[in-house]
Amino acid sequence: MKVARLALVALVATATLTSVAGASPDAARQRVSITMQDLPNGKFVLDPLQAGTLKRDSGTTSVVYKRLSVAIREGQRVEIYRITFTLTGKRGSITTRERNEWVDAGGPFIGNGTWKIVSGTGQYAGVAGGGRTASAGLDRGTGAWYVREEGFLTAP
Repeated sequence: MKVARLALVALVATATLTSVAGASPDAARQRVSITMQDLPNGKFVLDPLQAGTLKRDSGTTSVVYKRLSVAIREGQRVEIYRITFTLTGKRGSITTRERNEWVDAGGPFIGNGTWKIVSGTGQYAGVAGGGRTASAGLDRGTGAWYVREEGFLTAP
């Protein structure tokens, strides 16, 4: 009797662990890139970098940014910004928020940092995630700039 109970408990535990492992959030993650150009009010393309729920999209951008602080690191001036992008495409709208650091490259300014999803509609409703970002601002930071966000998103 005790052996039968132990066998039953072992079987239930194995089935539970197998179903929990199969429901891993990694299974639903999709790697994407979002490329923006002609900012501050320009265009974007969202490209899936692997198969998943989200499909390719493109459209227009708007941006709001705020300089949070300025630091000197090993003699180099670093400007730290919070940037919020609203992307309106054919499949819905998505809002991302970045925290990045910009440095003067002797002509353009170069930025890098992190980003995350703030909200979305259409195919982006309920989407979560984020990743890393790289940026280039031309004309010593006063002209158009370009951004590429890459990371993992999870759709509901």
